[in-house]
Amino acid sequence: MPAMHRRLALSLIATALASAGAAAAAPPTDPQPDADFLFVGSFHMDNPGRDVHNTRADDVLADKRQREIAQVAEAIARFKPTKIMVEAQVASQAKLDDAFAASCHGKRPLTRDESEQLGFRIACDQKLPGVIAVDWNDMGPIKDEASVDYLQAIERHGQQAQRAADMAAGKAKADEDQRTLANGTIGDMLVRLNSPEWIQANARAYFRIGLYGTADDPIGANWDMLWYGRNLMIFNNIVRKTEPGDRVLVIYGAGHGNWLRQLAADSGKYRLQDTQRWLPQAAASK
Repeated sequence: MPAMHRRLALSLIATALASAGAAAAAPPTDPQPDADFLFVGSFHMDNPGRDVHNTRADDVLADKRQREIAQVAEAIARFKPTKIMVEAQVASQAKLDDAFAASCHGKRPLTRDESEQLGFRIACDQKLPGVIAVDWNDMGPIKDEASVDYLQAIERHGQQAQRAADMAAGKAKADEDQRTLANGTIGDMLVRLNSPEWIQANARAYFRIGLYGTADDPIGANWDMLWYGRNLMIFNNIVRKTEPGDRVLVIYGAGHGNWLRQLAADSGKYRLQDTQRWLPQAAASK
């Protein structure tokens, strides 16, 4: 081989090796966690009654419950959140800010809502400017409400027995929730609602809804898509309000916990915290 050709060949090989080395040394393209994520699933302390199975809360403004909530808030505050996200419509942020400012300065009592009893309380204690509304609860691209009405699909397809079994399973879980709250503390209730067993049972309830209807009339699956879409929109709102280094505390209805935790873990953006580590019952082991 002529010398010129050998030099050209060696140059091409060297270039190829350098390119391969650079590619091997290139940083990964996947996002790396740059914030912490703590989800605290709660029961609805003000009894709105909007769920299929509702825990009936006694008066959380009673002295006993206020002491218990203060204990929970103190335990969660050990997480040192930099931002607290709550289940309130994004459009209500200005109203939320006004309520927080008044409550934090002692000019307005906290309402029974968990966004205030926990969110406001912890934010004020941590000297945060307020809490952040991240809720979304719309139909999105689904224009026909009948397409997600799984109760009608149950009637159309004779799935009443399946529904009865599913409701019995849900009632058993809800009855245990009620006993936990009636016989224990607010901390006991939150430990239960954030336990792996409760989260798994909740996720399976949504799986069972997805089976209502048929392949040609997939109303249950449509409803689950709507539920997943709502949680994705909520999660996106959380991400948009998160900056690198944040320690994000999300206080929400416990039923959202399975999806919001999974989205946080799957996103690669967050270091997902074990909720029970930050609740009163786990304080002694930290």
